[in-house]
Amino acid sequence: QGGSLHHSNLIMPRRMYRLVVRGCSGENQPEEKKKAERQTFLTLEEAGLVEVSGLSTHERFLCRLTISSLNLMRVISDQEGCPIEELNAGRICDWFVKDKLKREQ
Repeated sequence: QGGSLHHSNLIMPRRMYRLVVRGCSGENQPEEKKKAERQTFLTLEEAGLVEVSGLSTHERFLCRLTISSLNLMRVISDQEGCPIEELNAGRICDWFVKDKLKREQ
């Protein structure tokens, strides 16, 4: 494999990437503040995989959007108590309405 990344039948030259991540774990924050923060649906590991994928800027954006959408659909599926395959536009819209009401309380 040496100096190439193999993706199916495509051979891509290995590139040097520098990924800088800034943030904090929030371990020392009060519980109220932790709850108030928005949940993220793209992990640092997933974001890193997208960054080193060799995709164009627009393709990386679409890839991150798709992965985060999948992760959100898993959350919706769990909270609604239905398999992810049974989610549809109506159920997803209903979940967003419920989520908005929860956040406004």
